[in-house]
Amino acid sequence: MLTRCRAGCKIGLMVVRVAFLGPGGTYTEEAALAFLGEEAERLPHPSIQGTLRAAASGEADCAVVPVENAIEGTVSATLDTLWLYSSLQVRRALVLPVRHCLIGHQKGTAPIRTVYSHPQALAQCQGWLEEHLGAVQRVPTASTSEALRHLGPGSAAIASERAAQLHDLPVLQRQINDHPDNCTRFWLVSEQPFWAGLPSQCTSIAFGLRRNRPGILYEILAIFARAQINLAKIESRPTKKVIGEYLFFADLEGDSRSQTIAAALQEVQTLVAELKILGSYGIERVKAD
Repeated sequence: MLTRCRAGCKIGLMVVRVAFLGPGGTYTEEAALAFLGEEAERLPHPSIQGTLRAAASGEADCAVVPVENAIEGTVSATLDTLWLYSSLQVRRALVLPVRHCLIGHQKGTAPIRTVYSHPQALAQCQGWLEEHLGAVQRVPTASTSEALRHLGPGSAAIASERAAQLHDLPVLQRQINDHPDNCTRFWLVSEQPFWAGLPSQCTSIAFGLRRNRPGILYEILAIFARAQINLAKIESRPTKKVIGEYLFFADLEGDSRSQTIAAALQEVQTLVAELKILGSYGIERVKAD
């Protein structure tokens, strides 16, 4: 069941324009609906990079992007692209239940030779596919809804039940994800904070090192430990410049405007080449049906 996470979605008298990974029917669009409601103008984009670029360029007022799945982990395209757009800040987070369906024109699963879907969805259903469809060919697409455009004789797609309804397609099998509690965390990002958000529960940061030397990461993490700041998550991503050079992304529990976290980040700044505060934000959850 989708519940809207905030009241109203207008800037003054203007309707909010929200970019999302399209086409219509993706889980990202479901997250956008939960964040902003039906009255927002939804702008589908074929990639996560394009979705964030739309918000950074002013084509959209904000963007909704997936950042982490409970099974497959981080959506690397979101972190890599957000690092490039310093003007964008994470304003809200939403955890959305993900219930994958097998969708196709044929009756039953016996004739299926090819399954289309987003790489994350294919990975989240790999156990079910092995058990029920064996060595079926798995073809990645840009999004789960995009997969529906490839349907033909002998093929099926993995997407949401809402996507099947929007495209008037039959559902062959419901809830085929390998783990019943599968969910994805989405971020709503924008340049301007055009509404009052929830109390900030989490702060996401990213930083690059001046040089890779023994103990440098330990020294940075020790700053948070001394300040009693819990790190919910930390991971590295390649800088895409030189092999062996990495950016680090971390989630801290708390608000960057608090004295404790602000002081810790100021100390971290002295040890790194660049520090970016991606945002401090509240986290909400959509209840599963």
